[in-house]
Amino acid sequence: MYNFSVDDVDAEYQRLTEAGLTPVMPLEDHPWGDRGFSVVDPNGVSLYIFSERDPSEEFKQYYKN
Repeated sequence: MYNFSVDDVDAEYQRLTEAGLTPVMPLEDHPWGDRGFSVVDPNGVSLYIFSERDPSEEFKQYYKN
């Protein structure tokens, strides 16, 4: 699996699904501090694409300032 940080994950989701890739993990906010989704590329490689978000209160304790 490759992880890609992008500025606008919603735009990437739209672009890749319109190009025919089917998400294997839906686009959603995650409490650990990102919004992302996963697809499998035509070569069978999993791609996790995300944008950073503020983590939930539960996860903030694990972040360094």
